[in-house]
Parts: sequence; structure tokens; C-alpha cells
Amino acid sequence: MNNVESDGATANAGGGQQGDWRSDLTQVAAAGGQEGKSAEAWGGRGHDAVMRIPVSVRFVLGATRMPVAKLMSLTRGAIIPLDRKVGDLIDIVVNDQVVARGEIVALDEEATRFGISVREVMQQGSE
Repeated sequence: MNNVESDGATANAGGGQQGDWRSDLTQVAAAGGQEGKSAEAWGGRGHDAVMRIPVSVRFVLGATRMPVAKLMSLTRGAIIPLDRKVGDLIDIVVNDQVVARGEIVALDEEATRFGISVREVMQQGSE
């Protein structure tokens, strides 16, 4: 599987609407992880602490299967065909759960830098 890893915001597998998993985090942050403490008592400290938690984010460009012999024979410049085509949506995975799908976009005219345009956020409870 080819992927790029980066740090970002956390999420559960999807979210009902775009903000559902974010509102879950806000509720956890507001409680500050402490039972019996009101959100007002914690102020923004709990929210800030939750928002600083590092998570693993992968943008899955595609995958392929090949025998070990072919893998071992790969050389510099070899092209490995993936299961996705140009224009297909790619998976955005946070902590091993697909949370959204996006499209690869060129960030400059020379197409030397790329980014991901989020096209859909997964529904909470769906995979």
C-alpha cells in the first residue's frame, strides 16, 4: 500500500455530518477528561489538550498485489500499477480508520507539489 503520513486532527471512523466527530472531541475536551468537573470549570484547557494529541494520518493512493519474486526484482524507476485511476477518490485514514475521501490536486502550475481536496466525510458508524 502506498501512503503518505502526516500529523493532523483526530477522528473516529467517520462522522455523521462533517462536524459529528469534531463535536465528540469538543465534548470530551469540555469535560477535560475528568468526571465531576463542569466544562466551565475547565475552560479551554481540556479542548486545547485534546487538540494537541498527535494522530497518524495516511492518504492512501492505492494498493497492488505482487509475488515476492517480482517485488525483489524492482529497480529504480520501476512503475508499479495501482488499483486506483486518475480522478478516483482516495482514502484519508486516521489511526487506521477511514474518515474521509479526497481527490489529489496539483498545488502549482508545474505540478511539483500536490495536496488533497476533501470530497466526502464518512458517516459515523459506517466504514
